[in-house]
Amino acid sequence: MNGLKKLLCAAVALMSLLSVFGCEKTDHGAQGDPTAETSEVIHVDETSGAGTTPLETPEAFGTPEPTATPFATRAPIEGDVCTDRFPDYDTGADADWSYQSDELRIAIKKHVDEEYRQVYYVADIWMRNISRFRIGSANGAFGTGREDPEDFAAREHAIFGISGTMNAGFVVRNGEKHKSVEKRDIQFRSGVVVVYRDGSVKMRSLKDIQRHGFDYKKEDEQNGGVWQGFQFGPLLVQDGERNQSLRMNGTRHPRIIFGYYEPGHYVAVAVDGRSKKAVGMSEGEMAELMESLGVQSAINLDGGTSAVMLFMGKTISVPSGKDKDGDGIGGRNIADLLMFAEYDEEGNAADLSEVTPDKFAGNEE
Repeated sequence: MNGLKKLLCAAVALMSLLSVFGCEKTDHGAQGDPTAETSEVIHVDETSGAGTTPLETPEAFGTPEPTATPFATRAPIEGDVCTDRFPDYDTGADADWSYQSDELRIAIKKHVDEEYRQVYYVADIWMRNISRFRIGSANGAFGTGREDPEDFAAREHAIFGISGTMNAGFVVRNGEKHKSVEKRDIQFRSGVVVVYRDGSVKMRSLKDIQRHGFDYKKEDEQNGGVWQGFQFGPLLVQDGERNQSLRMNGTRHPRIIFGYYEPGHYVAVAVDGRSKKAVGMSEGEMAELMESLGVQSAINLDGGTSAVMLFMGKTISVPSGKDKDGDGIGGRNIADLLMFAEYDEEGNAADLSEVTPDKFAGNEE
C-alpha cells in the first residue's frame, strides 16, 4: 500500500507540472502531426495584445529554399527539344524584361558600364519545342526587300526578336532552303550556323568549310534535319573558348550576337554603339563577353545601323543612326528577323494582345 500511495503521488505531481508548463493537448492539431498548422499558434504581447511569432517556428531559424513549382505537364509532341531541362521557375525574376510561359521563357537584362561607355542587353532564352524559334522574312516572303523592325515584329507576332544577316550567304528558314553556303572568304560570311530540329546547333568557320566542304543533304540527314541556317561572322566562341584571333582593340560598333548553350537554351545579345553613352564593342570584346556567359558557341550577326533587339513588338535597344520617321528610334529597315513566339503546329503565332499580363513584364523606360 505504501508503494501504491507513492506512485499515485508521483503521478499527481507530474500532471501538475505538465499543467504549469502548458503541455496539454490543444485544438491546433495532435502533437507530433507534421501536417499540423503551426502558423496558427501565436504568443500574445500582453502590453499591446499583438500576436508574435513563437521562437519555435521555422522562420526563427532561417527560411528554407522554396520548392520549385513544376511547369504544366502535357503529352510529348513533335519538335520537343527541351522537356526534362526546361526551367520550372521564373527565369526573369531579376530581369528588366521577361516573358514566362510553360513553353517559352525569355529573360532580358540591361547592362550599363558608364566608365567604359558600354550598354548591352543579354536575353536568356529557353524553349520546349523547336517551333518556338523561327526566322522571318521582311514583308512576309523571302527576297522581297526590307521592313521596319517594329512593323516586322508586329506582323509576325514576335515576342522577342533580333536583326539577322540581311540574307547574306547560306539561308534556311523554318526548314526551307533558299540559298547555299557562300564560300567567298569575306569578313561577314566567315561563319556558318546550322540549327537542327532537335534544338542542337553547329557553328563552322568558312575556312573549315573550304577545307572540308559542306554537304547540305548530309546535314539535313542529321538530328532530325536542318531547321534554320544562316551565315555571317566572325565566329566568336567555339567549344566554349573564344576566338583568340579577334582583336580586343579593334573598331567598336553596335552589335548583335547569337549564342548556344544546349538544345532548347540560347542567348541573344544586342550592343548599343556610336553614341555618347555607348561606343559599341570590338570583335574581341564580343568574344570575351560571350565566353564569360559560358556559351558553347557564338557568332556575330548583322550590326551597325541594323542592330536591333525587340520585345513584345517594341524596340528595347537603342539603334544607331538618325530618326527618319520621327518615332524617336534610329536604325534602318531589315531583311530578316530571328524571333521567338508562341507558334502553333501550323506555324502561326498568337497575337501579342492575347498574351496575358501575368506572363510578361517590361522596363518602362
